Amino acid sequence: QILSEAGFSRDDLGYSPSGYWNRFPQDIPYKLNSFDDLFAEPLRLYDFSQVMANAVERYLDPGRADSLHDGLYQLVYNLGVEKKYGGFRSYSANLIDAPKGDHPLIASLDRLHHLAGRRSDYAAFGQDAEWPQYRSEFAGRISAIPDTLRQVVAELIINLQEAIYWRQLAFRNCDEADMRRAFTIRDLAETQADGTVYYPELDDIATTVDWASLFYAALKTAAASEQAEHKLRGVAKLYPDTLDISISTPYGRVILVPPKDSDTYAIDATNTLLVIDFGGSTTYSGTPGATSSLSNPVSVVIDLGGDDYYKSKQVPGVPSAGVGLLGVGLVIDSDGDDNYDASTYAQGAGLFGVGVLLDRSGDDRYRAETSAQGAGYFGIGICLDATGDDDYYLWGDGQGMGGVGGGIGVCASFSGDDRYTAEPYAEVVDRGDYHSDHKINGNSAQGAGFGRRGDGSDGHSWAGGLGAIIDIHGDDHYYSGNWTLGVGYWFATGIALDRRGNDRYESCYFTQASGAHYCNGVLIDQGGNDEHVLYETAGAALGFGWDYTNALLVNDGGDDYYRAKMISMGLAQIRSNAFLIDIGGNDEYDLGKDTPGLGEATWREGFDKPRPLLTYYYYSKSFGGFIDIGGSDEYWVSDSSGRSAHPSAADNSLWLQPGRNSEHWGADNYGVGIDVSSGIIPERRAWIQ
Repeated sequence: QILSEAGFSRDDLGYSPSGYWNRFPQDIPYKLNSFDDLFAEPLRLYDFSQVMANAVERYLDPGRADSLHDGLYQLVYNLGVEKKYGGFRSYSANLIDAPKGDHPLIASLDRLHHLAGRRSDYAAFGQDAEWPQYRSEFAGRISAIPDTLRQVVAELIINLQEAIYWRQLAFRNCDEADMRRAFTIRDLAETQADGTVYYPELDDIATTVDWASLFYAALKTAAASEQAEHKLRGVAKLYPDTLDISISTPYGRVILVPPKDSDTYAIDATNTLLVIDFGGSTTYSGTPGATSSLSNPVSVVIDLGGDDYYKSKQVPGVPSAGVGLLGVGLVIDSDGDDNYDASTYAQGAGLFGVGVLLDRSGDDRYRAETSAQGAGYFGIGICLDATGDDDYYLWGDGQGMGGVGGGIGVCASFSGDDRYTAEPYAEVVDRGDYHSDHKINGNSAQGAGFGRRGDGSDGHSWAGGLGAIIDIHGDDHYYSGNWTLGVGYWFATGIALDRRGNDRYESCYFTQASGAHYCNGVLIDQGGNDEHVLYETAGAALGFGWDYTNALLVNDGGDDYYRAKMISMGLAQIRSNAFLIDIGGNDEYDLGKDTPGLGEATWREGFDKPRPLLTYYYYSKSFGGFIDIGGSDEYWVSDSSGRSAHPSAADNSLWLQPGRNSEHWGADNYGVGIDVSSGIIPERRAWIQ
C-alpha cells in the first residue's frame, strides 16, 4: 500500500549497478555470493535473516544436543561456511574411525608424524636409537588411560589429522612469506574501514587459497570435536584424577587434564593441537583453541566442566579461545561459569581461517578489545553460547562483525538474559567517531558488516562481509556507540535479530538498522515490549539509509518505544531504501523537532536530472517507508523545551514526505508513512507457522 502511494512496486526497490554508472564504485572484490542479490532485492533480507536465526534456534538448542550430536557441525556450516562458500550441502564431514589394532591412540599419534614427513621411531648403529623415540614416549604416557577413553581420543586425533591434511592443501599455492606476514597482523580493526593501511599479502593469499579445502578442514574439526565431547562426557569419570599427560607432536602438543575439583589447574596452552579437560576448574594462558603459528594449523580445546578462566589479555595480541589464523581454532566448553579475557583475536575469530567458541551452559563473562566474540576477516569467526545469563564486552569489531574480504562474524545465544556492550565512550578507549564529535566510539559491532573503503586512499577497495548477532530467548540489553546493531558499510551486510523477550537497544548513531555507502542493515525483533533508545547525537538509525543503503527494521509484537533526536525512523537519504515496520502493540515514537524521519525520503540535487559527472543518482530510486500496524500509538516531536504532537504522523492515518504539493515530490524519491489498525506484511506472513 505504501509503495503504491508513490506509484512503486516491490520491483522498484534495491539496486543493480551498471557499468555506465559514472563514478559508482566498480571492481569491488570479495563480495559474498549473497550481496548483489540482497542489494537488488532488499525485502529478501527478512528471509535471509530468518534462515540464520532458524539455524541458531534449531542447532544451539540444548535439548537437541542431548540426543543429536551434529549441532556444532551444522552451525559452522549454516552460519559460516555456507554464507562464505557455496560448495557444500552439510550432508556429512566424512569422519573416519580410529585405527584398527591394539593400540589405536599410538597409531593416531604415529600418523601425525607421518603427515609431517617425520618418523615416530629411529634406529642407529644397528639398534633402536635412544633418542628420539616418540612412539615409546607415547606408549609410556598413555598406558594409564582406560581403553574406552583411549579409543575416543584416538578417533578424535585421527580426524584432526585429516583436518590438518586439508588445511595444508588449502594453502599449498600461497607464498609462505605472505602467510607469515599475515599471521602477525593485529590492527585490521583500526586500519581498514577508510583504507588507511594496505596489506598486499592479504590480496595475494586471497587469490591463491583453496577455500573448499580450508572449509572442509573446519567442518571436520567441528564434527569430530563435538562427537568426541559427547562420548567423553559419558566416560569422563573413568579418567584417573591424578593423570597429567602432555605429548609433543609436529603440529602442537596433546594435553589431557584430570578433573581437580579442589584446586584451579593452570595450563599454558600455547602451541597445542588438542587439550581435553575432564572437568576441573582450569586457568588457561597462552593460546587455548587458537592457532599459535603456521606450524600449529589446528587447535582444539574440549573442556567438560568447571569454572574456567581463559586468560590471555596479559600478553597483547595473543589469540585465544576459538581463533583460526590461517587455520582452524575451536573451543567447546561444556559447563561452568566461565571467564574469557583477551585482547585481539579472541572468542570466535578468523583471518583466512575459521575460529569457533561454543559455551554450552553457565553464566559466562566475555571480555576482549577488538576482533572478538564473532569476527571474521577473509574468514569466519563464530561465538556461540547456549544457555545462561551472559555478559559480553569489547571495544569494537566483534559481537557479530563481518569484516574485509567477505568475512563472516556471528555472535549467537540460545537463552538467557544477556548483556552485550560495545564500549561507547571515547574517554574509556579512543575509537571516537566524528559523527558524534569524537565523544562516542565507532564500534563496528553487534551485527555489523564492514568493508575497506579504498576510494579515498589507495584504490584497493575490499567488500565487507556478513556480521550477525542473533539471540533467541531472554530479556536482553544491547549497549553500544556508533555503527552497531544491524549496520552495513561498503558492500557488506549487518544483521541483528532477537526473537523473544523484553529487550533494550541503547546506542547512538548509524545504528539499529542503518548503514552507509552501498550496503544492507537489518534489525528484527520478534516479541516482547522493547525499547529502541538513542542517546548523545542520537540519529541515523531505526531504519535509516545513507548512500545506497537498504535498511530494514521490523519489530513484531509488544508495546514498543522509539526515541531519536534526528534523521531516523524510516528515512532514506542519497538513494536508499529505508523502512521501520512495527506490527502490533501500543507504541510510542519520539523524534527530534524539525528533523526528517518517520517515513521520509530526502531530495538531493541530481535526482531529477543528471549531474555533469555523476549520473547514477538520476538512474536510481529511493524510498523511505514507515508502517505501524495495530494498537493505539503516539507520535511526538521533542526539543529542549518539551514535546508536542508530530505534525504529520498520527494514529490511523497516512502521510507523505515530501508531500504531493512539494517541489521535491517525484524524481523517483518518495517517503510514505502509514498507521493502520490491521494489515498484512506478506514477507512476514510467509514465515508464520
